[in-house]
Amino acid sequence: MTRRHPSSHAAAGISVSAIADAALAVIRGNGVDGLTMRSVAERLNVRAPSLYHHVHNKDELLDLVARNAFDQFTGDNAAYQGLRSVDEWIAVTKAGALELRAFYAGHPGLAGLIQAKATPDRDRGEGSRAELVRAQLESLVDLGVPEVQARHLFEVSARWTLAAVVAESNASPDLFADGLELFMDGLRARLQELTT
Repeated sequence: MTRRHPSSHAAAGISVSAIADAALAVIRGNGVDGLTMRSVAERLNVRAPSLYHHVHNKDELLDLVARNAFDQFTGDNAAYQGLRSVDEWIAVTKAGALELRAFYAGHPGLAGLIQAKATPDRDRGEGSRAELVRAQLESLVDLGVPEVQARHLFEVSARWTLAAVVAESNASPDLFADGLELFMDGLRARLQELTT
């Protein structure tokens, strides 16, 4: 029987989830630009080659981070259940956008990475991001917004939030909050057109 070196992925107990968590911890401390296979391996107390069983290069590592980053964000899915008005939906969505901005602020460069890797149909699949997207879409449909428009408005809202976070980098947090207020006013007007 061949014995594995203690730093091999099997001996070290490395999982894809552990790699994603370690990568996010590196991003929290050093930003996306500081993310390397070596820095993740150091965080996991293994050698960098041990990671290659799960991720073959930095591009795959970035894809893994983009797919799994949202699992560390605690969006309030339940807040979307039973909403009775557009104003309630706007209030919940606005609060969530501010929480999401704070999450991205704690992970320098992550919003830009997520923006670059964003795909439509994020509600399909598993994980906390898909669950939150489904909750947002279902609540819009329940308010009377046709599903096609609900998907479009969600996508516009999600992309605006990411773009605003990426653009703000060193700007005042008030600038994001003011922009969010203006964006939500426009979104409210569109939703009211669709639901009346």
